[in-house]
Amino acid sequence: MQWYVAEIIVRCRVGKSSKRETLYDRQIKVLRATTDEAAYERAVQLGRAENHSYKNSAGETVFWEFVGLGNLEVLHEKRISDGTEIHSRLEKGSPESEVRRKRDLTVFWAQRNKHKTGGELLNSVTRPFAPR
Repeated sequence: MQWYVAEIIVRCRVGKSSKRETLYDRQIKVLRATTDEAAYERAVQLGRAENHSYKNSAGETVFWEFVGLGNLEVLHEKRISDGTEIHSRLEKGSPESEVRRKRDLTVFWAQRNKHKTGGELLNSVTRPFAPR
């Protein structure tokens, strides 16, 4: 079993507000998994668990909905329990712009490129996909 860090993007919508410019939460959670694929599935499961709604004090329905993963990477720390959120930040903007395709998440990018040289990795084609 290995520890992973997942960046989960969750959008907040109030009533019939637009999905374009909205408040969203970037949650950083840790999880344990035996493989990168299992870590991805667990991260998506944790994200979907954030879907919920409630009435605010003005009587409007507030919706929190999972948008996708911003990142997934291996964590080398050993003393954290599965699913613990270690960071969260509320932001305004377009949460979709923060979501990466599965293949561009750090864990899969690193796996795909582990045999390449620094020169191969830092060319103009791959530079946008390099981990932060």
